[in-house]
Amino acid sequence: MLSSRPATALLLAALVALPWPVQADDLAPRKQALLLLRVLVYDRNLKSRAGNSVRVAVAFRASDRESEKRRDELVSAFEQVSREVVAAGLPVEVVAVPYRDATDFEARLAAAHPSALYACVQLEPAAGIIARMTRRLHILSAAGSRFMPESGLAIGLVSRGQRAAVIVNLRAAKGEGADLDAALLSIAEVLP
Repeated sequence: MLSSRPATALLLAALVALPWPVQADDLAPRKQALLLLRVLVYDRNLKSRAGNSVRVAVAFRASDRESEKRRDELVSAFEQVSREVVAAGLPVEVVAVPYRDATDFEARLAAAHPSALYACVQLEPAAGIIARMTRRLHILSAAGSRFMPESGLAIGLVSRGQRAAVIVNLRAAKGEGADLDAALLSIAEVLP
């Protein structure tokens, strides 16, 4: 259960500190799902944005096999994790949102009403566009690369050797309506 901040702080610190087997610079989808949900608990504004459930949108590039494969892995991971945990006392839901073009994507994202967006790495070229949308729609954005928070998304979930790391673009997070607790910021890499 991810609802208590002090307990979650200990879990997040342990999660970030534990070595994990990873391929290249990528965290396994389950690890990313768990880490993102733990990060969301540190957003003091989560409940006001979430409503009755924490909905995570997995954004992927439509008609791109690698992106669709990643989408399937992440949706499955979030669904599995959602059966095991709650975030801030709320159930977790996941929805996939395809990116074909900016206009269509924003309409689909608005209709999905997510609390958070996870962007697949194949969307890196559209990171700036997605960041502007998440600010307009007040959706906390995350991705599994360093490039995405450097390009305007709020959260990066990456590996450093055998360890998980959280990167926070604080300006982006605030622009998306998040109010991140200092406990998270103390263990994350905060971008200037």
